[in-house]
Amino acid sequence: MTMEIKKVLSLSSLFILCNLFSKSFQQGLEYNDEINDEIDNEIDIGKSSKFNNTNKKKYINDIIFGNQLLKNECCDKQFIKCLGTTITEINAPNEKLSGSLSSTLGDITSLETINLSSNYLTGTIPKTFIKLTQLKTLYLYDNEITDTLPIYLGNLSQLEKLYLYNNNINGEIPGSIGNLKNLSYLLLGNNKLSGSIPESIGFLRSIITLSLNTNKLTGEIPKSIGKLKTLENLNLENNKLSGNIPESISDLEKLKILFLNNNKFSGSIPKSFEKLTNIEELYLNENNLSGVLPKSLSTLNNLHLFYVNDNENLYGYVIENENIIDCDYSNTKICYLEKSTACRSGALPCTKELINKIEEISRNGIIEEDIEKEVENNEESNIQDEEESQQDIEEELELEIDDTLDV
Repeated sequence: MTMEIKKVLSLSSLFILCNLFSKSFQQGLEYNDEINDEIDNEIDIGKSSKFNNTNKKKYINDIIFGNQLLKNECCDKQFIKCLGTTITEINAPNEKLSGSLSSTLGDITSLETINLSSNYLTGTIPKTFIKLTQLKTLYLYDNEITDTLPIYLGNLSQLEKLYLYNNNINGEIPGSIGNLKNLSYLLLGNNKLSGSIPESIGFLRSIITLSLNTNKLTGEIPKSIGKLKTLENLNLENNKLSGNIPESISDLEKLKILFLNNNKFSGSIPKSFEKLTNIEELYLNENNLSGVLPKSLSTLNNLHLFYVNDNENLYGYVIENENIIDCDYSNTKICYLEKSTACRSGALPCTKELINKIEEISRNGIIEEDIEKEVENNEESNIQDEEESQQDIEEELELEIDDTLDV
């Protein structure tokens, strides 16, 4: 039995037809269960480290094979890895694939890894992905995927790595994202995401890297972010986030890199940042921060990059920390004393007037008191909000799953 194979470069063109030969391309390709015994000029793609442009059109096609049609000869190739005869991985990054993701991908329920990064994929993430409950790694970054983040992503409970950065994804981050208890890496940067960061983000208790940079996110950072005890890298730069920087960030004991720059944060830099003993890079520049720069930051012995430039109402003295190798204090009211040997790039020389202003703001401590009061008032309500948020997520996800399965 034969079937004509369209030579179309699309995402549904993921699966590789085994045992194709070059002579049949002139008049249409044929696939047959017994083709192995009949063809002398078979091209074994497994021997090639990478497809060239010609071979792509021969071996990447738009026909999707389910598990029941795959045999040993379809595995152990460059793009398809199997456990026995069961597909576990699809790897075709940087192969110039174009078109939309096929809904039939969701039928390969044994998949643990999908890597289609750095292609020209468009369209949406198919709803059938809800069935990929074994999926651990999903790399779709550097494509042209559009539409919103599907709520059913929260059903992929085994997911450990979700890389969707550098696409055209819009809409809000669904609260169901908090269901991904095993997620270690969530990279959604360089998209068009809007709305606020969901409180449920605090349920990602295995997260190591959280990157939501370069979107259109608004509102405040949820206080639940302080519950991410495994977090090492937090990147929220280039958004429209506002409000005070939450004190709860200081509870991130393992945090090494923090990007909060180019937002609309106001208030002071939390004094409690002194607890970030593992912090190496701190980017607070290009905000509306005010108050006095905490002197206690000088105790952060691992800090070597520190940027607070372009916060016009931020006062204080440069951080006396010899471990800081690069810094920027420009366009602030931060100054250095003559005896200072610390990094002071962009800082002003201290004048009597500036010193008096710094001391005045320090004595009043208005900003610090306001923050402490806010934390105290919200301590109990945060616990209640978190419980309600988790309940809402579960109910919302159940409805979405029912709707998807009906479709």
